[in-house]
Amino acid sequence: MCDNRTITLEEFLSRLVRGEDVIIEYHSDEPVHILLLELLRETERKGGAVIIDELDQLHVFRVHLELSGLKTSPIDHSPVIKMGGIIDTGNVIGKIDMSKEPAVRKRYYEELLQKTGNPPFRVIVGFDKVLLRYENDPKEREKIFGHMVRPHIGSSERVAIYIVNRDLVNETTIKELREHATRVLKSEFNGEGFTLRVVKSIFPGEYGWTVSVPIKGNE
Repeated sequence: MCDNRTITLEEFLSRLVRGEDVIIEYHSDEPVHILLLELLRETERKGGAVIIDELDQLHVFRVHLELSGLKTSPIDHSPVIKMGGIIDTGNVIGKIDMSKEPAVRKRYYEELLQKTGNPPFRVIVGFDKVLLRYENDPKEREKIFGHMVRPHIGSSERVAIYIVNRDLVNETTIKELREHATRVLKSEFNGEGFTLRVVKSIFPGEYGWTVSVPIKGNE
């Protein structure tokens, strides 16, 4: 039975099962760099995360943290795999050429993951920009899902968390991404923190739940 329970981010992460793909949707006018900071802090307490930086989005988030006076060390000390882009941010383990075919990217991506020590969480930023490139090319978009997304769901090595700008992706594409995911949360910023509302879960009882993520600053 659904209820309106509110849980902490730490409690939410503790409920995740290895093999899951989780989507957090946000809007362009939200200070999502703060949400990323809190997420990296919590995943560090649970074994750490490798950040997948697509098309330099991690650089944008880091600059926003720096300019707002918040710590950037959770990004700086995290292993990072870059997908495209030209700006190194964090502890870059390796880079993947986006001009290569998805099957080639997949193989190199899996090789790089072995160099990270395979921490239990993968935090993906900028995937919305990759999808935006292929919105008018269903064949190429399907290659992305077929080689870089679907094969990894169910992997017992990790939980993947995609932070996706809902405003950049069209309705058809976001629906496909949601269908693939094991859980989907929609973000709302209220000035004091974020409320993440569960709109999809493989566990029906979680529908209607919210995850509270207060701003903690440089605690």
